[in-house]
Amino acid sequence: MTMKICMLDPLFYPYYGGTEKVVLEVGKRLVRNHGCEVEVLTSMIPQAKGVKQEEIEGIKVYRTPSLYFDNLPAFLPPPFTISPFLNLYILKHGDADIYHIHNRFWYYWGTLATIKLLLRKKLMLTIHNARPKGISPDVDFWGGLYDDTLGRVLFSACDRINCVSRATLEATIPAEMHRKCAVIYNGVDTKRFKPGTGREKIRDRLGIGDAPLVLSNGRLITQKGFPYLLDAFAGVKEQIKDAKLLIIGRGPMKEQLLTHARSLGIADSFSITTGIPEDELPAYYDAADVFVLPSLYEPGAVVLYEALSCGKPIVATNVGGNSEIVSSECGFIVPPCDSRALEERILTLLADEKLMGRMGAASRKRAVENFDWDIITEEWMKSYEAAYST
Repeated sequence: MTMKICMLDPLFYPYYGGTEKVVLEVGKRLVRNHGCEVEVLTSMIPQAKGVKQEEIEGIKVYRTPSLYFDNLPAFLPPPFTISPFLNLYILKHGDADIYHIHNRFWYYWGTLATIKLLLRKKLMLTIHNARPKGISPDVDFWGGLYDDTLGRVLFSACDRINCVSRATLEATIPAEMHRKCAVIYNGVDTKRFKPGTGREKIRDRLGIGDAPLVLSNGRLITQKGFPYLLDAFAGVKEQIKDAKLLIIGRGPMKEQLLTHARSLGIADSFSITTGIPEDELPAYYDAADVFVLPSLYEPGAVVLYEALSCGKPIVATNVGGNSEIVSSECGFIVPPCDSRALEERILTLLADEKLMGRMGAASRKRAVENFDWDIITEEWMKSYEAAYST
């Protein structure tokens, strides 16, 4: 039988965050490798330029009329959309075998009633964002309150729940529901993200020659912990004068980070790059010597898989799923909010080329053997089959 899957994600390509990348990469492989029919119901966002319907790598994409908000309180990180006619679109596409929700904070009463009561179809949920912890008091409070009330009803209604890390599962889903849950990690295209994809080209573009380059990648928001990385890098600069730091990302904290860099006296060695085309990302990873993720909260960072696949030694904080992704052979796990620990581990790596090479090779091996998107898609397919058979 050909399985028809309807995915619901409030944001989708050309918006390209971590969740959207997962939906696209797995969705196209479900079509190509498993013969599934895959639809994505999503919001009309400004980046889509009015295109209501299109096909992207075999995935049929339908965008519903939506309100788009880019200025929101901290506990609702932008962008956020409201789609008043979503449930009519779900009814219109009511022939799917499984409906797969990718944002538990966005879909609720009307969506549940339409899928479970009117259509009487199977419902799957992927938890891409764990119960908030350690971001800020207001985010932690409101996120936790949602999961304990409205979220719990959604969890109960689902036939199957996938979580992007063991930490995400244990932090978010009540223990009595674990029987219908699976841990399915995010992944990476190891054929695209690999060593030797453009190191010299990017270094020439950045004008840094052979200088040691520390790289990070993520939205410029509080939970990513970038101020701690800047503090750490100031210490690195005292020991390695020509070291450079590059952050790839966009978000509301850009000016704050640039100001902080100036106050630390490292502005001439630090830059933020935005708007990098997806096909150039592997070359930026390749140009780096060390990849650092200083997050305060991180359920299953896609950027860690990309850094692994490009053969980079990694320094990441001990939050969420980071320690499940980065093994001790591939890098170092340090406490969150600890600039000194970040500094020490970055210096350890930059001072030892053999260690960087050994950890980089282990990173590449780990990505290819465990996290290639083809492997991850097989796990998704097993989960769909389990949901369909319940």
